Amino acid sequence: MKYTPMIEQYLKIKKEYQDMFLFYRLGDFYEMFFEDAVRASKILEITLTARDGGAEKIPMCGVPFHSSAGYIDTLVNNGYKVAICEQVSEPGQGKIVERKVVQVITPGTYMNYKNYDENNFLGSVYIKDNNIYFAFCDIMTGDSRCTILKTMDDLQDEVLKNNIKEVISIEGQKLDISAYITEVEESDNLSKDKTNNLKDKNLKLCADILLDYIEKTQNKDISSLKDFEVYFKDKFVYMTNYSIRNLEVTQNMANGSKKGSLLSIVDKTSTAAGSRKLKNWLENPLLDINEIKKRQEIVGDFVKHYFEKSDVKTSLKEVYDLERISTKVSYNIVSPKELLNLKKTLKQIPQIKNILKGFDSEKLVDIANNIDELEDLHDFLEKTIHEEAGQTVKDGNVIKLGFNEELDSYKNASKNGNKVLLEIEEREKNRTGIKNLKVGYNKIFGYFIEISKVGLKSVDPTELGYHRKQTLSNCERFISEELKQVEEHIVNSKTKIEELELQLFQEVKIKIHEYIPRLQRVANTLSDIDVFVSLSDVAEEYGYVKPDFNDDNVIDIVDGRHPIVERNVSADSYISNDCKVEKDENILLITGPNMSGKSTYMRQLALIVILAQIGSFVPASSASLPIFDKIFTRIGASDDLAGGKSTFMVEMIEAKNALVESTANSLLIFDEIGRGTSTYDGIALAQSILEYINNTIKCKTLFSTHYHELTKLENITEGIKNIHVSAKEDHGKLIFLYKINEGPIEKSYGIHVAQLAHLPNDVINGANKILKELENGNKGSEDLVNSESYNNVLTNTKELEEKIRREVQVELEEKLKKQKKKEVKEEKAKHYAKQQLDFDGNNEKFDYIKEQIGSINFLETTPMQAFNLLYEIQQKLNEDVK
Repeated sequence: MKYTPMIEQYLKIKKEYQDMFLFYRLGDFYEMFFEDAVRASKILEITLTARDGGAEKIPMCGVPFHSSAGYIDTLVNNGYKVAICEQVSEPGQGKIVERKVVQVITPGTYMNYKNYDENNFLGSVYIKDNNIYFAFCDIMTGDSRCTILKTMDDLQDEVLKNNIKEVISIEGQKLDISAYITEVEESDNLSKDKTNNLKDKNLKLCADILLDYIEKTQNKDISSLKDFEVYFKDKFVYMTNYSIRNLEVTQNMANGSKKGSLLSIVDKTSTAAGSRKLKNWLENPLLDINEIKKRQEIVGDFVKHYFEKSDVKTSLKEVYDLERISTKVSYNIVSPKELLNLKKTLKQIPQIKNILKGFDSEKLVDIANNIDELEDLHDFLEKTIHEEAGQTVKDGNVIKLGFNEELDSYKNASKNGNKVLLEIEEREKNRTGIKNLKVGYNKIFGYFIEISKVGLKSVDPTELGYHRKQTLSNCERFISEELKQVEEHIVNSKTKIEELELQLFQEVKIKIHEYIPRLQRVANTLSDIDVFVSLSDVAEEYGYVKPDFNDDNVIDIVDGRHPIVERNVSADSYISNDCKVEKDENILLITGPNMSGKSTYMRQLALIVILAQIGSFVPASSASLPIFDKIFTRIGASDDLAGGKSTFMVEMIEAKNALVESTANSLLIFDEIGRGTSTYDGIALAQSILEYINNTIKCKTLFSTHYHELTKLENITEGIKNIHVSAKEDHGKLIFLYKINEGPIEKSYGIHVAQLAHLPNDVINGANKILKELENGNKGSEDLVNSESYNNVLTNTKELEEKIRREVQVELEEKLKKQKKKEVKEEKAKHYAKQQLDFDGNNEKFDYIKEQIGSINFLETTPMQAFNLLYEIQQKLNEDVK
């Protein structure tokens, strides 16, 4: 099919970018054709039109060049790629303008994302020698990291933890992960100087693949990217994405936003870089106690110096995002306004440095002494960038007077030209006697002398040397030889000013490029200071204390508080709680009603540990903690429907990861493990997990449960301690006390909680009736015995049967002890009952006993059910005995 030359050019370019939208520059618009146009018109909700393509009309839609960013936003955020095709030659008579793709925008390479408090990472995966090599970077901040992983689960976890938008993979590699994957061809000779610091050849190749993709898609200089930082699981406290999400460290579980997370509570930073740094610290707490104590000392020094800290914070509020500005300089896309912001930032550095030198902390003084003030760069910008610089060079006022003589002359000419125009207007008013005569300007006709229709009645324009330029309904516009000369002078000056400022601005950017490494180092230091100031503000405002660390494996927190929950309730209503776990104690087994605060108490400990190990103060009256190497959690119900996993399967996978990965120095937070399956399966699993943790791993664990049968473990094995969240009944209503006490909870309050949730009264009344019947053993036992889960366990799991028998024996012994205290009374009761029995079949009690015993199949009766039957018969016999 024969198309027009322009459409042929489009199709030729599009052939190289089949998997993305091609934004084809046509004048002031980016146009899309054929299938691109049909799809884009629906996604972007813009009008689909058609144009002559040669042999036929072809679909077309377009977006204005000046407002294209919003449309690109929409496409990229929906997981599409966009190729930007620009005009790279001037239009010529009878020939097609040359065009080529200058940038490919993908989810991982998008430069204009709006949330500057977060990173936008692009990742790369290389699988070799049974290892998974993984590198990722943010092309706008320069942050670059890499690591070596063992499994796809580890890779998926890293992708989720770091919110990596796109992953580059070599063709043929099978990545079993949920991510936006872009495949590239493998290159044997690929090597970048930027990665020479990486000693592992496979890790270097992985990073090289990433950098090569960035260079090819962005056509940018990658020298501004920071050196790749190699990290491993044992460098920081290891937390899975599940743990970070369940603890709501950086985002809430309701909608994934920052609000309602730990980060939102402790983030009082003044800069975007500081906020990004704090997020990174929270996701990667330290293991090195010396580094932790160093941070604590700095935070404490800021707490003690309120006024000096306030001065530092005031200066930080004038600090712009140096990392992004540096990168934009490197990519040659920095604006005049951003260089003005750079100049303002550099002006604050000497002030911050001088304030820090006045602190007591040697570490703060050391930080101050190592801050590069970049005076030479500040002086250069002071001489070059105008205080009124705008977003583009075309806005004018980019370069200061005095930097370039030629530019100064044109600016003076332009300024004087305006003065000459006013002089011409005043002179012509006097010469014609027309007081409302004016000299004006518009883009189409240029400069003109405007005279009203009434004014023209008293003068002859020809005699005045005027030449008619435009006729309007109420006036005429003229040009004179003098005005024409002034116009040429002014227009030429403006053109020359724009050309010269563009040239000089380019030279300024090239000069600043030399300072990028120094700017990045200063940016890193300023972001550290910003985080320290933020943590000290939080400590001061919320009453946090500096935690101590011990080598005795003891947790001793007094009046601990959940940092998020306490900020969402009134100060006088929050109930603080101690958390005490001795050296020889491994597990706190927590019981209590639903909604009583068990999960909050467990999360509270984990969040306090995270804050402590980033060097922050913590919400408590005092705290002494060991150093934890890993934190694993299993909190709340969550399906993985996309992965085909049920709530129980997800629960078991998370539990498995925790049990396999944990060490004696880890912290486990388990909330109601086993509840996703039948009662006996759940009890068996929960008890087995508890015993494995206590006997094999021996790490500190908080384990909440509704299986009250598990509370007996405290009496059976050392290392497990019962605690409970207290509640009380008041006139049939349940009141949560939110206070942790030792020992197990005395009873369950499930129906009370249902009542609080306003279930229908018929449901509540029915539940109470059934509960009483079950407690009396008159109903439900047959269903329990015949349940498939129970019979399967009873038939196939001898170990489970023995555990149940052991629990029954413990309960029997406890009840027999109580009965001994009533021995005399019981003997009298038996004697009296015996006298009352009439074995001729007419006695009511005899009938009851006969009915009960006759209805039981002893071959299918558990020890617990048999005991309950005997107990009920005894109670019947004791009726009426005083």
